[in-house]
Amino acid sequence: MNAQTQALRANFPVRRMDFSFSETPKYWWDGQPFMSHFMNNLSSLFPYGEKFFVDSVRAVREQIRDPQLQKDVSAFIGQEAMHSKEHAAYNEYAEEHGIDLERLELRIKHLLGAISKVTTKKHDLAITCALEHFTATMAERLLRREDLSTQMKSPKMYKLWMWHAIEENEHKAVAYDVYQQVYGGYFTRTAVMLLTTVIFLGVIGGFQIHLLRKDGQLFNWGSWKHGLVTLFGLRNGYFTQLVRPWLDYFRPGFHPLDHDTRALEKHWKEQLDFAG
Repeated sequence: MNAQTQALRANFPVRRMDFSFSETPKYWWDGQPFMSHFMNNLSSLFPYGEKFFVDSVRAVREQIRDPQLQKDVSAFIGQEAMHSKEHAAYNEYAEEHGIDLERLELRIKHLLGAISKVTTKKHDLAITCALEHFTATMAERLLRREDLSTQMKSPKMYKLWMWHAIEENEHKAVAYDVYQQVYGGYFTRTAVMLLTTVIFLGVIGGFQIHLLRKDGQLFNWGSWKHGLVTLFGLRNGYFTQLVRPWLDYFRPGFHPLDHDTRALEKHWKEQLDFAG
């Protein structure tokens, strides 16, 4: 490693977190079973999902020639490792309330394992790019929508999700830049996004039904109404507002940093007193 490479620093830090989720109310999203389980649903994707992201980048790391990108890859791996660790710790809350998130996490592990048996390194990296775009745009919406984030009535959960949202935006371009430098290719990138979207929506839909059914909340129509309006309302639905950035991924000249969130990240890092 030459002196210039040693002098470089990653564009974002790795923050060492150590959350505890004991004594968190079961329905910590404004007392709503549907939305509390929706966030629990998302959390179950991260322990093995983010390991997959890290593995897909590591698999081609030796082919990266840009020293700055190498530094950012190291920080990306560090951040994703912390996310996996803290979302695994999230199970402390789940176990306290009889919510079996570990079963859902194992389903993700088996799903990703099955996918990896029929894909190449390029496909795996393209899947990571697609899912990183999902997580970054979902995180950006959460950071912009204080009307939503303030419905997280547990300070522990609030800090976890806002920390995670900041970091997803900090490192949102890393996997994409690795893909472009090592492989490139519009067709694979966009075709994989289409397939990944179908699988992603199918998984979270199935997991949501499972969590509500196991909790005896499947026919809580009031909570369903609140959740569906929150997620799919025509004007302010959380997912409704993700359609445009999702479509932007298919633009030939797309890059994650076209969605400039630096001021937003700075605001929230100051709010939460985070370094970097």
